[in-house]
Amino acid sequence: EAAMQMLDKVIDAKQANKDIEFQALSYKSAVLLSMHQFQQALDVAKLGAAINDRNSGIYGAMIDANVELGNYAEAVQLCDKMLALRPDLRSYSRASYIRQIYGDNRGAIDAMKMAVEAGVPGAENTEWARVTLGDLYLNIGSIDTAEMLYKEALTRRPNYVYAEMGLSKVEKTKKNYDAAITHCENAIRLISESAFISTLGDLYQLKGDDKKAKEIHEDVHKLLEQSEKEQNDDAAKVKHNGARELAMAHMKVGNYDEALEFAKQDISVRPNNIDANELIAWIYYMKADYANAKMHADKMLATNTQNANTLHKAGLIYTKAGDTAKGNELMLKAKTISPYIDPLIQ
Repeated sequence: EAAMQMLDKVIDAKQANKDIEFQALSYKSAVLLSMHQFQQALDVAKLGAAINDRNSGIYGAMIDANVELGNYAEAVQLCDKMLALRPDLRSYSRASYIRQIYGDNRGAIDAMKMAVEAGVPGAENTEWARVTLGDLYLNIGSIDTAEMLYKEALTRRPNYVYAEMGLSKVEKTKKNYDAAITHCENAIRLISESAFISTLGDLYQLKGDDKKAKEIHEDVHKLLEQSEKEQNDDAAKVKHNGARELAMAHMKVGNYDEALEFAKQDISVRPNNIDANELIAWIYYMKADYANAKMHADKMLATNTQNANTLHKAGLIYTKAGDTAKGNELMLKAKTISPYIDPLIQ
């Protein structure tokens, strides 16, 4: 809130120096993106682009906002402009993500390789790109390559949390759950991120320790609910949109009705986003409402995503909705992309 107030003072001053106003708008869009206020972030970034349409960074903000809102065609056009202005790590990584959204896994890998090569080894953004490249390999079942990339990132940037989480995913894929838990706990000691803690709960569940898993998921659920309550009591004008995180937390503890309400909030903001549709489709599936699950599964497949876990989920949904042929086709396709389907998807 303090950052927003300071930036608004600069923007409202309408100074003759447009460069300062542009920088303030750029920072404001970044703050809004971090708060998951995607439409506001897009509107602010557009104001910045109206002042300076030759700055690649402002295109990055507009791409990110459009992707989150599900405006994928607009994101593609903006990414082309960003690449033309400045082909660097930031633009290559966004090109990779958009290619992945449209189901071009190999193209996504090629673009992320270019992002890594464009960066300075050891720098946070370079190692983030290296870890993301590992994630892309993991999605297609190349676990050895993924592991190598995570370990390299950890060597070049010791204690890098996302590399630790990457190694946790590798060990989970290998069903070495104790090792996966160790890497996950290493990450949590560095950053107590709710998503990391929730992953820890999943790992204990896979290990067979349901009691520990339940305790962890309930802790995450309580912490997020308390955070949401405190935020609602706060006088801040702009609040963090935690609907997706709350939906997932409720789902993990079996509160499917509450999970659905938060997922509906999420989908109301970005009805065409494939991730938002995947989440609500899966909640409907868990509630045995297969007709609604299938309706959202159609939307989560709209961009021809080739994510193995997503396709397997869709296959299960279509099968339960009565389209067994389509369901089996999707699950078979998932296994051709990667034999390592998340065992929690069932």
